[in-house]
Amino acid sequence: MKAWKPLWRWLAASTGLVVLVAVAIVVLGPGSGGASTGARSPGEARSTAAGKTPSSTAAPVDQEALVNRMLDQIRAGKPVEPQFAAGDNPAAGAPIEAIKAKPGEELRLGQLSIPRLRVSEPLNNGVDEAALVHGVGHWPGTPLPGSRGNSVVSGHRSTHDKPFLYLDKLRPGDPIVATVGSKRTTYRVVKTTIVPQAEYVKFILRQPADAGAKVITLFACNPITAHYQRIVVQARAD
Repeated sequence: MKAWKPLWRWLAASTGLVVLVAVAIVVLGPGSGGASTGARSPGEARSTAAGKTPSSTAAPVDQEALVNRMLDQIRAGKPVEPQFAAGDNPAAGAPIEAIKAKPGEELRLGQLSIPRLRVSEPLNNGVDEAALVHGVGHWPGTPLPGSRGNSVVSGHRSTHDKPFLYLDKLRPGDPIVATVGSKRTTYRVVKTTIVPQAEYVKFILRQPADAGAKVITLFACNPITAHYQRIVVQARAD
């Protein structure tokens, strides 16, 4: 029996080692041993749990296909899909009938200039992607710039020509000039407001208490890298 004792000790030690290795694999996961692999950050862990690939390996987005799908949804009267709501789409969360102008209406309405920002952009009809690719867009159903009431204009901050990138730099009294046809109207900035996405539609579409007032409202996504709010600049005609 004395001869068997060393053997039993060896088996016990080997079994303990196997158990420790198994526990380490379960706790740490495969590929987690060694400095070369590194530990996952909390953000990476959340992405993996949600079934998402890290941004460095994500497949490129087919922007043309997404735009075409969005237009199909607009024509069908459906909400804009989440991919656009998460991106630089100022009109995300808006009723579909308010986004796109009626078929057959001329896209180009005039020009919008903001001297402080050195911005001079085509003013187009509608706030869908077709209207905002080159220029800024007039919200269908609101008065045209130069008319009485509140004219609403949308633009991108981080895609395409980025006309409203520095909208936050505007100060009270700064001029905004809108030209529609031969009519040129100069507005002066009154205030800038940050509004949650869920509340911005009602906020920007409010008409002035004074029925004779001429107001223009510019809005875009905010913050530039997150887009869960809207930055809204309101101005009154001289």
